[in-house]
Amino acid sequence: MNEERDTSAIFAILDDDYARAILEATRRERLSAKALSEECDMSVSTVSRRVNILLEHDLLEEHTHVDPDGHHYSEYEAQLEGVDVELRETGFDVRVELREDAADRFTRIWDEMRNE
Repeated sequence: MNEERDTSAIFAILDDDYARAILEATRRERLSAKALSEECDMSVSTVSRRVNILLEHDLLEEHTHVDPDGHHYSEYEAQLEGVDVELRETGFDVRVELREDAADRFTRIWDEMRNE
C-alpha cells in the first residue's frame, strides 16, 4: 500500500530510537504497552507516547481485547513494510509501504481486475 504521507514526520519517527524499537518488537509479535515496556527497556509512559505517534501515522495497528471479566487491553502490531527513498533532480521521492490485511488486499485486487 502506498499513500502520500508527511515524509518529514516519518523521518523524524524513524530517527527516534524508542519508536524504532517499538516497530521492531511489534514486527515479530503483537505486544501490549506493558510487554513493550519490558521488551524495549523503556517506561510505560514512553511507550504510550511513541505508540500514539506511531498510531497517528498508521505505522502501528491497535488490537483491543476484552477479558471475560470485562477488563480490556490493547496489543500493537507494526504495519510498516518499508520506506523507499529516491533522490531525483526535482527532490526526494519517498514511498511508505504499509501492510495490507487480507480483506483490503482482496478489495484492491478485485477493483484492479474490474478496471482492466
